[in-house]
Amino acid sequence: MGLTRVLLLALALVLAGFSSSDALNFKIAPKETLCFHEITHKGNKVLAFFDVLSWGYGAYVYLHVTSPSGREIKKYEAESEGRVEFIATEDGEHNFCFKNAQTETEVSFWINTESDSALSDVAKEEHVNDMVYSVEKLNSLVSAARVDLEAFKAREHHHRKTADKNRRRVTFWAFVECFLILAVAGVQIMRIRNFFEYKRMV
Repeated sequence: MGLTRVLLLALALVLAGFSSSDALNFKIAPKETLCFHEITHKGNKVLAFFDVLSWGYGAYVYLHVTSPSGREIKKYEAESEGRVEFIATEDGEHNFCFKNAQTETEVSFWINTESDSALSDVAKEEHVNDMVYSVEKLNSLVSAARVDLEAFKAREHHHRKTADKNRRRVTFWAFVECFLILAVAGVQIMRIRNFFEYKRMV
């Protein structure tokens, strides 16, 4: 396998790592269960994130992650964000089921699967170059890092929006409080003034 071919394959694998793992945004109605399925093989690493985009009372979700045989892998109760990471112990369809019993909730979800089976296939090729295997491994790590980065950016954006809303609310109520203080002070001044005018007339 020539050096040029190896470099082209390496470039294609790295670029492929940047075209996957986009965030999925969805809404869950009250008491609704919404499931997503990821098919993977035993020994593969699965990495996922979820982040609740809604704000206010009941803005959280329940998440149950189960294996193809129905065994519970992870469980989150009333959480607004979370990270799911595990090594698959079975071949088949792994289930990620979300639900919310309170209000309609918007959720952002990322998932990435690192396939070690692809690495073993490359390693068994005749005249394989060590660089190809290294790039395959790098591709899997880049995909996982990209999921981490996407989740962090979305979480930071969500928290910034929440902080801005809180700041606007605090500013609004500060103005309302100042207005009420001035109004009460004005009423008290008027009452004291009327009181002394009445005393002078008497």
